[in-house]
Amino acid sequence: METSNIILNISGTKYEISSTTFIRMTLIDSDAKLTLEKMKGQDKCDYFLERNPNVFPAVLSYFQGNGLHVPALTCIAEFKNELDFWGICPKEIEHCCYSKYVCFYDDQNALKILTDDQSQRNKQRAELQQRISANGWIAIQARVWSVLEEPSFNFLAKGYFYVSAFFVITSIAALVCGTHATFMRSLRESEWKEFFGDEFSLYKGHFDSTLLIDNSTVPPLPNNAWAPLDFLTYVDFITTCFFTIEFVLRLVFCPTKKTFVLSFFNMVDIFSLVVMYSKYVVEAVNPKEKYTASVFDIVHCFQIVRVFRLFRLVKNFNGFRVLLYAMKASVCEVLLMSLFLIVAMLLFSAFVFFSGDAVFTSIPDAFWWAIVTMTTVGYGDIYPTQPLSKTLGAVCAVTGVCLLAIIIPIFVNNFLLFYSYSKVWRNKEYTKEDIDQQKKTSKISITKVSPVDDC
Repeated sequence: METSNIILNISGTKYEISSTTFIRMTLIDSDAKLTLEKMKGQDKCDYFLERNPNVFPAVLSYFQGNGLHVPALTCIAEFKNELDFWGICPKEIEHCCYSKYVCFYDDQNALKILTDDQSQRNKQRAELQQRISANGWIAIQARVWSVLEEPSFNFLAKGYFYVSAFFVITSIAALVCGTHATFMRSLRESEWKEFFGDEFSLYKGHFDSTLLIDNSTVPPLPNNAWAPLDFLTYVDFITTCFFTIEFVLRLVFCPTKKTFVLSFFNMVDIFSLVVMYSKYVVEAVNPKEKYTASVFDIVHCFQIVRVFRLFRLVKNFNGFRVLLYAMKASVCEVLLMSLFLIVAMLLFSAFVFFSGDAVFTSIPDAFWWAIVTMTTVGYGDIYPTQPLSKTLGAVCAVTGVCLLAIIIPIFVNNFLLFYSYSKVWRNKEYTKEDIDQQKKTSKISITKVSPVDDC
């Protein structure tokens, strides 16, 4: 070329660069090299590229040998597109800016959990809408399933949601109240018959004093037998019937049975119903189990699973789903924190045991003290009494605070990231729905004033 300098026009912004820098730009196999080579036959030194003018200064600085830096107020995705166009590897970014680049794509990888799930939900909703617009059993199945699954489908769906929420809360309340003495009563005669079985004749004097002359010969009644108030029994039976009918309806009207069976919330429903009916079976086989504690109380213990039904009710709420996504994205961090806590627990338990403090009789006994100290709970049931063990306790507490302070913000950041992105996604969906609605309205208006209709 006749001139030593070359002018690059980047979307209207002109840059005068040396031929040496220009040659560097064309040495790398890239889209930019192909584009510039196509312009070489022109009788001018002005090359026009329709690229981002805000990012090009960083690219030019790189080819001039001044390093690659991310421009301020520039989207990392747009910056990456420019790097790909010029054939620059992202690893060439300087250390001061590379962390910003890496964090952006880490966030994008984490958000992929949300976007994939949202895309799957939208796909399922679209398929459901197609089924609703069909005819026959498919349309009926889709409509009933929408009422059962989507509270925002219509007023009937909202009503069902509130009724289901009422029964879930009532069931949990009955389970909780059934363990408190206020809601207990003494057994009636018919219930004592079930309790004692064939031995009831020995205790019959407590209920009919005319049968025995000496009342002192009657064995005393056990004081550990009780029964819940009658209304709790009725509530438990009614809620069980409701959940059974609900489960049958969901099973019958679910469009895809495989998805229904593999769903976590449906597994909770199945397990809860199995536990409820198992309790009835155990009490029918051995009526004594209804009135006293025994090894079969493990069946009653599993009834707490019904609490998970609350999650099925709130699964469509944005905040709950964001919390699940944040937990899923933070699994590695939570496992890392657990590993650090276990290692620190083992170390401080061993140190405080060998400190000579008589309070800690063994290393396993010191595990509990180490955990409650590092998590800053400090129940005070076990505490060091010697100067050396107190010093170790202080170090243990500070170490636990540092571990929690380092790991927990990662989960919080993931939650905030998902929450902010979900709001953007939701607003975009609402905007799209408004646009579609406006198009439909405009189409209807145009149809009404159509000359064809007038004719």
